[in-house]
Amino acid sequence: MTTGPLFLRGKRLVDRVAGHRVPRELTARHTVTRAGEPERIVARLRAQGADGEAVERMTAGRLQRDRRTVIPWLNRTRKLSSSTIVEIGCGLGASTVALAEQGATVLGVDVDADRIEIARLRCAAHGLNVEFLVANAANLTTAVDDGASWIIFWAALEHMTISERLSALAAAWRVLQPTGLLTIVETPNRLWLDDSHTSYLPYFNWLPDDLAFRYSRFSPRDGFRDVYEEESDETMLHFLRRGRGASFHEFDLAIGPTSDLDVVSCLQLDRRRRNPLRAVGWRASRPGRFEALIAGAAPNVPRAFFQPFLYLTIRKP
Repeated sequence: MTTGPLFLRGKRLVDRVAGHRVPRELTARHTVTRAGEPERIVARLRAQGADGEAVERMTAGRLQRDRRTVIPWLNRTRKLSSSTIVEIGCGLGASTVALAEQGATVLGVDVDADRIEIARLRCAAHGLNVEFLVANAANLTTAVDDGASWIIFWAALEHMTISERLSALAAAWRVLQPTGLLTIVETPNRLWLDDSHTSYLPYFNWLPDDLAFRYSRFSPRDGFRDVYEEESDETMLHFLRRGRGASFHEFDLAIGPTSDLDVVSCLQLDRRRRNPLRAVGWRASRPGRFEALIAGAAPNVPRAFFQPFLYLTIRKP
């Protein structure tokens, strides 16, 4: 692919017309790691048994992607600089950095203490003061006892079992204050044809769990197709946590009828609204036609629940 001056000028022009340039007020707050800190994090990852360099490259890529796409969308929904956020599934801290560097007060929550340790190091390396909590999202009612104004499930729902997912959504809705926001980021939609998140197989998220477990051997993805050869309670749980899609059905059960929910924003719909050319292209594309098909079967459900991935924000009455 050519990356000459003409190409780059053209790309900047397209970004400007599309309204996808990150606002200067956001880029001005981007932080950098202190000297020597990335190496310290890599060493800690190695001590935990991970490929430190590979994980750091992946995390750096996620941070840049979050800064470029998710953060501007969230900030258009509600100013991050004046927000207090409970982030469910903070993981290794890339998304936590992206939120906290914009001035948000963040409580990072994750069930994995080792990941919390890395997230804490990462935020400190960026000079950010963030509070962390090792907890299950289903226990939010005790972890966040004074209520919350904004709860974000960041690439988290898909890594829960169905019972955990329902409990976590219900708990989040209970502790959310009136007019508070509940946001879902980067959760694959089980209604979609292709699983581009975990198995890279068509129709995979439509299958019942036991059939999907057995069918995983046909996956083209290394490190997935060869893992689930013998079925047991332990391997099935591991399989479910790799990332099974969610849909509006969980929200119906955990919160209330989705037709009654106040979905105030959706990343994909927001981008198409801001760029008419993108909207026209989407409607004419195969994915756009498929979205129209599945949305037509449930016309009372908000359109945000029919995107390939769930990036949506619901406001509590």
